[in-house]
Amino acid sequence: MGNTKTINIRPTTGVYATYKNIKYDAWTAIAEFVDNSTQSYYDHEKELKALKDWNSLDIYITYQKDAQGNPFIEIKDNAYGMNFKNFQRAIILDSKPEKSTRSEFGMGLKTAACWFGLNWSVETVELNSCKKYKTSVDVEKLSRTKDEEISYEEIECDKNEHGTIIRIWNLNRKLFGRQIQNTKDKLRGMYRVDLRTEEIRIYYNGGNGIELLKYETPQIFKETLPDGNVKEWKKDISFEIIGDNYKVYHVNGFIGILQKGDTYGAGFTLIRRGRVITGGYEDCYRPREVFSSSTTGAYQRLFGELNLDDWPVTQTKDSFDWYNGLEDKLIEKLVEVSTDFKRKALENKNPPKKTVNVGIDNTTINEFAYAGLIQNAIVKQIEKEDEKTESVIQIPSKDESDSCLLFPQMDEIRVEGNDNTQISFEISSRKYILNFTIKKNNSDEKWLVVSPKKNNNSAIEVDVEWNIVHPFFTSCFVTQENFDSMKKFVFALVLSEIESTYTSSETLKSDSPADIDYTKIKISPFDIREKMNETLKAVIRS
Repeated sequence: MGNTKTINIRPTTGVYATYKNIKYDAWTAIAEFVDNSTQSYYDHEKELKALKDWNSLDIYITYQKDAQGNPFIEIKDNAYGMNFKNFQRAIILDSKPEKSTRSEFGMGLKTAACWFGLNWSVETVELNSCKKYKTSVDVEKLSRTKDEEISYEEIECDKNEHGTIIRIWNLNRKLFGRQIQNTKDKLRGMYRVDLRTEEIRIYYNGGNGIELLKYETPQIFKETLPDGNVKEWKKDISFEIIGDNYKVYHVNGFIGILQKGDTYGAGFTLIRRGRVITGGYEDCYRPREVFSSSTTGAYQRLFGELNLDDWPVTQTKDSFDWYNGLEDKLIEKLVEVSTDFKRKALENKNPPKKTVNVGIDNTTINEFAYAGLIQNAIVKQIEKEDEKTESVIQIPSKDESDSCLLFPQMDEIRVEGNDNTQISFEISSRKYILNFTIKKNNSDEKWLVVSPKKNNNSAIEVDVEWNIVHPFFTSCFVTQENFDSMKKFVFALVLSEIESTYTSSETLKSDSPADIDYTKIKISPFDIREKMNETLKAVIRS
């Protein structure tokens, strides 16, 4: 048991209730807690790494339900923890940290917690302090009573304890389906710098099992020059901007060209003190002066990461506060340093009439994750030296004047996207691995081949071959939207088949995947159709 004391939290506590209306998204609110955890780690990295059992900073973001079925959010870390002074600062309004870091305004924990829920608690213990501090905040009660003090407990504990736990309940906002996956993607993009070190790990459950967030670095365009040398289109940049009162603002990082055009991954990601402010996953910074229109190669292939560590940001840290001409000066400099890269990205010698991305990628699979059909999905592109990821194929022309010809005219289509993709995911705790191969060389081959494997004891593993040049699918090259719909249809069919196989056989439920004889399993066509119907409805509604 600990001693109960009080903290004075002037000014008026009625302000707490207004924070539920602050401009946040789920990921920017959660980022306030992650900022505190990561900054605690960076401030005390030496002491934490000296611990015998230290492996990494681990941050767990969990969305759970209590014994009564009421949802709550918990953010838990094994960082250095807070002493009483920092604990007090975390609770009191308008109490800024001693130095400006990721935790800059002294408001983030309070505003984000009040935005998420009506009740929240903080429990923290600083390494070697032997003292744990714990308090709970009832936002509605504070607003009603205008109390200027809240109670907290001081508890004796082991000196080796360290870290902080924040719990939020009576939620104003609950996360479902698409919001969960979107929040995970935003966080993995936002904390890419931390995640790449592998010394900081962020886990997120979203209600479907814990997932370690990872960030995949995009591939850089490599050009083979006439002399046989290979040039990687990436360069480091560094410059300064002079603002009002001759204040100097620094910019450094890199710009590059993506190997494959990607409207999600292209654009500049703007980072401040190791944490993404703008961009990260979709919504990257694309001033028109640099990137031109959305139909150009520059818009789809030019990208970069820019560090603006000493630039001002808004209180919610989701954008830069760069009025008074600061942004204009930044754009002017970016135009200057990216001229050669923009020119290269815009090059398109003798292009085919159309370009279609046929690869099974995150954009495809996220639709099924958003719908709650699969959990913990990881899409891994498998590069093979003997298979190109970009090629040109010929398909019959769609011109009606050719329809009666014995040998119709042919259109050239540039086909982009990885030919080989491994997709791992879970359904009701069952683990699946799909090895997806795009076939595009022989129109006479079968349109779809699904082959279960027998050498994996830990997951149900299936090889899938999709022949996109089968005569039926050439009609899908009319638009990218047509082909994207067909990708989802094919994945839904494969998903329905393997799930029907599993649920229709008691053998599958008892044996390990490697011991299953799939040739002896009888599947009802009705079961597959019903599963397909449920799957397609769920995807379209997400």
